[in-house]
Amino acid sequence: MSTDFAANSSQLVRYHLQLPESIEEQGLISIRSLLTEHHFLVDQLGPGEAVVASTQGADPDWGPIKAAMKALGHPILAVTTAE
Repeated sequence: MSTDFAANSSQLVRYHLQLPESIEEQGLISIRSLLTEHHFLVDQLGPGEAVVASTQGADPDWGPIKAAMKALGHPILAVTTAE
């Protein structure tokens, strides 16, 4: 059986999340954990931004993700598709 890696990689969609600038290290750990729970691969994470890839073929349901991030005290300020 052959594996078509191009087909698999085309299912990953990357997103740039704008976060607050004032996030401590423990907050970054909590954010990484939460994003992973919501089926994201975290490419980059730091104060002010995160770059994540969705492991699901469909667009993420941002409502629950934004609510969970707000509950952590680190709201998502904006979401854009990363290139």
